[in-house]
Amino acid sequence: MHDIWHGKSEELCAVLPYESVNCIITDPPFGVDDKSNQAVTAAGKAHARKIANDKTPEEAIAVFDQVMDVLLPRTTENSDMYVFSSWSVMDSWIPAIKALDRHGFMYKKMLIWKKNGSSMGDLNGWGTSYEVIYFLKKGNRERTDKRRPGVIDFPQIPAGHLVHPHEKPEGLLEILLRHSTSEGDLVVDPFGGSGSLVRAARNIGRDAIAIELDEENYRRAVRGLEQSDSLFAAG
Repeated sequence: MHDIWHGKSEELCAVLPYESVNCIITDPPFGVDDKSNQAVTAAGKAHARKIANDKTPEEAIAVFDQVMDVLLPRTTENSDMYVFSSWSVMDSWIPAIKALDRHGFMYKKMLIWKKNGSSMGDLNGWGTSYEVIYFLKKGNRERTDKRRPGVIDFPQIPAGHLVHPHEKPEGLLEILLRHSTSEGDLVVDPFGGSGSLVRAARNIGRDAIAIELDEENYRRAVRGLEQSDSLFAAG
């Protein structure tokens, strides 16, 4: 199963059976009301768009909580979870992440994704060449890959190749998937964006569902999956 759904995650997650989801990897709106100024080509600028529900941390966390209250009860007894975010809103997000213990998910560690070059932020100041990833566990699933450091060095996608302004590289997601899932496991991304998690899961034999609210992002994600499916089959 490698699907991308269009609609509200708090509604669509409700159709998932209880104890069916083995892992969650997601990149929700942070609440930074920002968009990338790194795009220099016409193609790159076309993808530098505002993100829905991203005006304030409070708005973003309210939507996140609504979705998690539906999705997390669908997880298996031993499940891992990864939530991408920004250093700039940590004061708001860390309490929200810790509060997920109401569904049995315990905040374990902050991972760092070290990118190449600078990323979003004040162009007159220091660049931000990393994102934070909150890692949570429900139960005690054992890792299924080699032990890695908490700083993951992996290049970001060039602006001109982005499907979504916050798109994550498939290779980066595959590292997380290999650590926290086995072949045939189901992973869900309720803030699907470009659908890169579905492509990454397909690459290494995991099932995946991504849900995306924005219609244009959904269409791009589906198109990207169809194109990569053709290359995957040919390979």
